[in-house]
Amino acid sequence: MRNLLQLIVRYSNFLLLVGLEVVAFILVIRGNKYQQIAMQGAANAVTGSIQLTVDNVASYFRLRADNEQLLEENARLNRQIMSLTNARELNSNAAGLGQDKANTGTILDNTRGFTGVESPYIAADLDYSFIPARVIAFSNDRHHNYLTLNRGERDGVMPDQGVIGKDGIVGVVQSVSAHFSVVAPVIHEGIFISSMISKNDYMATLHWHTPDIGTAKLEDVARHVNVQVGDTIVTSGLSAIFPANVPVGVVSEVSLGEGDSYYDIDVALATDFHSLRTVHILHYNHRAELDSIQ
Repeated sequence: MRNLLQLIVRYSNFLLLVGLEVVAFILVIRGNKYQQIAMQGAANAVTGSIQLTVDNVASYFRLRADNEQLLEENARLNRQIMSLTNARELNSNAAGLGQDKANTGTILDNTRGFTGVESPYIAADLDYSFIPARVIAFSNDRHHNYLTLNRGERDGVMPDQGVIGKDGIVGVVQSVSAHFSVVAPVIHEGIFISSMISKNDYMATLHWHTPDIGTAKLEDVARHVNVQVGDTIVTSGLSAIFPANVPVGVVSEVSLGEGDSYYDIDVALATDFHSLRTVHILHYNHRAELDSIQ
């Protein structure tokens, strides 16, 4: 104990200097926005590197499940390609035979995917490009959950880009470092998704409330609207973050009080966050032009 006290006394000036430097550093960061952003970026880079190392070890034991997921996604995309090819051939034949618009519209419906809505990979291929990414960290036990992806600025990722999975919408990119990005998923209390009921194109807002990560609320649906259990909910396409008709989920419960003006609607989310491993980050190809006029 005496030796420790002697050591502290001997280096007291140095320890005081270090303490003052730490206090000054904290005050500079708290009082300047630029330093806060720089510090956050550095923290994201360090945290991302650690999480990537941990995930690389864990992913070794998930290879079988990941391979099955990739095979499933490849099979789904191949089926969509075949469906689109067949629809194009049928439309060409229908045009040659002079069939009316009603029959052509029926044929076009054959390009729709498993959820009954147009696949985001087909509907958006002219306006969006896709950046594949892997989920290396995920939290689902708090009000503000997050995903960490192994893609960053060097890969073309930037804040406010949409993120989708093989089953539908995932979330929105919040912050980015050189090699990593943090995503606020649908199961984040600060995220509101512009959505619509697929069968009648009625616009509404999807908002998640704790604690169930498999269900969210569809808000602002007036009592005169026809909505039922089993109805498909998709993105509205009213922003450049997501194209229209990306699957969001399916209505699982509908209730309406006698004096209520709006429904209370639960939506079973299309994305299973427990098994989410790979995603696509959406890059809107006309974003620079859109930003320049807004």
